[in-house]
Amino acid sequence: MSTVIDRRGRLSEQAYETLRAMIVRGEMAPETRISEPELTQRLGISRTPLREALLRLAQDGLVSIYPQSGSFVAPIRLEEVEEAQFIREHLECAIIRQVAAGIDARGLAGLRSLLAQQQEASDLGDFERFYILDEALHAEFCALAGRKGVWRLIERSKVHMDRVRRLSLPIALQVPRLTAQHRAIVEAVGSGDATAAEAALRIHLREVFTTIDTLKLDRRAAPRSYPA
Repeated sequence: MSTVIDRRGRLSEQAYETLRAMIVRGEMAPETRISEPELTQRLGISRTPLREALLRLAQDGLVSIYPQSGSFVAPIRLEEVEEAQFIREHLECAIIRQVAAGIDARGLAGLRSLLAQQQEASDLGDFERFYILDEALHAEFCALAGRKGVWRLIERSKVHMDRVRRLSLPIALQVPRLTAQHRAIVEAVGSGDATAAEAALRIHLREVFTTIDTLKLDRRAAPRSYPA
């Protein structure tokens, strides 16, 4: 029995990670109905691990479950985006000051290598690779500060922010703008100027608010009423 439970747990975890990524990437659009038969076939799993995954996604605020109507991809709720941005800014600004105060040549070379790869992805218009490298740069800041656990905390808290970030990447000049912001942060870190590094990071992390306005995401939108 324990083997069966362990296997079901692994399938549920895999389904959770796959669906979470699909929602964040926008492959499962906000407010669309979730078809359990379609997903069980697509993921190659039974309904039990799928439903366990959907319950976890509901706890994350990514899925809305209505007993009489079914499950839906949750809308992007801007209050949750703003809360995630608040958490991220406060944690990462403390991190970047530590990095600027203690960066060595090897650490700076690693950051500049990530910048070079981002520039290449930007030049190629490869949004998926750019996103991965964006995440890698911020994770590296935490690693250089000796705070990898802080990055894991940020990752868990910023999922709603990430949905907006993903939507922003195809906007004209958005990726070059983000690349330039990253470069400003790294150059301030390289000069050992913690105050300038923090200021550059704040500008970068507040870019999400510009994106909200550009995408015309409605801060006042009422919750959707789903049909029975």
